[in-house]
Amino acid sequence: MLKQIDKYWDKLFADPIEVETPYGKTSIQPQRTNNIMEQFFREEKRKRRKKSGTSNLSRSFKAMIADTQLVRNLENPQYMEILLKGSQSLEQRFAQIDAQQVRFELKKHEEEWRGLPKGIKRMLKMPDLPQKLFQQVEK
Repeated sequence: MLKQIDKYWDKLFADPIEVETPYGKTSIQPQRTNNIMEQFFREEKRKRRKKSGTSNLSRSFKAMIADTQLVRNLENPQYMEILLKGSQSLEQRFAQIDAQQVRFELKKHEEEWRGLPKGIKRMLKMPDLPQKLFQQVEK
């Protein structure tokens, strides 16, 4: 264990980051892992195991929508305050969105994708692309 700690010492801990805020300088200690995502999946696994009685949940997680964790953020009052920007509800906030701007951004995004070769488009849409690339690097 000591060899592993020595080997990865630089990657285990990071120096605090100094940030200017309206209230003055503050330090942020970056997390080594995405602890929020780990907590989310741990909680989801517990709920689903309790509900279904199965230990293997890979099929359930693969079927899950990619942005589920963003929806879970709606339970966080600070996140909602930032998201709503003074509005009383999400409905009011969405009503403030400029539909023309959304259409423009969608069209711009579509045009960016249009210029890519079909093979690259297919490759970018692969959900397991990072794992496949990692496997190729290991070989």
